[in-house]
Amino acid sequence: MMPKKLAYVSNFLDRHGKRRYRFRRKGYATYYFREPVGTKAFEREYAACLDAEPAPVGGDRIIPGSVSDVIARYYSDNAFQDLRPATQTVYRGVLERFRDAFGDTPMRAFDAERIARLMNAMRHKPHAAARLRKLLAQLFVIARRGKLVPHGFDPVRDTKPPKAETVGYHRWTEDELALFEAKHPLGTKPRLAFAMLLYGGQRSGDVRYMTHETIRSGRIQLNQSKTTNAVDVPVVEPLAQALHAGPLGRKTLIETRDGEPFTPKGFYGMIKKACIAAGLPHCSPHGLRKSAARRCREAGCTSEEGMAITGHKSVKEYLRYAGDADRADRADAAMSKVMANQIERLAKPRA
Repeated sequence: MMPKKLAYVSNFLDRHGKRRYRFRRKGYATYYFREPVGTKAFEREYAACLDAEPAPVGGDRIIPGSVSDVIARYYSDNAFQDLRPATQTVYRGVLERFRDAFGDTPMRAFDAERIARLMNAMRHKPHAAARLRKLLAQLFVIARRGKLVPHGFDPVRDTKPPKAETVGYHRWTEDELALFEAKHPLGTKPRLAFAMLLYGGQRSGDVRYMTHETIRSGRIQLNQSKTTNAVDVPVVEPLAQALHAGPLGRKTLIETRDGEPFTPKGFYGMIKKACIAAGLPHCSPHGLRKSAARRCREAGCTSEEGMAITGHKSVKEYLRYAGDADRADRADAAMSKVMANQIERLAKPRA
């Protein structure tokens, strides 16, 4: 049983006699919870449902075979339903923007040439283009299965997204970290969020929903909302000081003035304003996670040790965050070996 009644959440017994919980809100898509009720993972699912965009008005007037038709089918398919709530929110935002522009257009009208033009028009947003192309591929799977497009019609296969030249979010330097701490002392909300991101090494989406139970026994223990990876990170002294100074919320460690968890935009905006006030307009919350990984690398931690803090699943992704400043040192060592081997060869007498 739920410890308290949650708005828009109801429960029922399915055909197997198992009690299930669902989120039903007028104007929004119905969502069936996958995590056990009462757990932190359930709370994150519920928060993602509250953050979701409302369903488009006029959904009952969808033209068969149109973009809107296929998107609606995708939302009810296991390919979408099995995604994490946070991922569903991101994908729904991309698809609803696409629906706004092309909702009544037949899916079969999107041949390779038209998709290529879309990709070209998004060259200034390569990551967004790549995500849209990925979702278009999913939509064509649904369309082929429903016989809304010819069998084998796969125009996405013949296109490419624009190449991303950016290195992503700026990784904070030690001077920038010091500037922020000097501007925002202990006991302020921006400093608390800053400490949780930097010394916890977690994503903003997880930091926003950390509770007092998350840091019990002097450790951050949670299953990451994006990857479901379990992390168990010690609360180090700078973070302990920030937590002691507060201000701490009642439901979550960081709350809005209304006593509610921050939305993604609200949390980003709060820290971004603090960055601007500190003279760091180019810095962002996610860059603090990259700084945490950088500190691990500079301290001589192995990739596996650093990944135990950040929760990354692959060494490649972890190093993208931590940076690879040792490349020059490795090149020097390699060239020294090459030259030593060359000298040894020249010193040997010829037969």
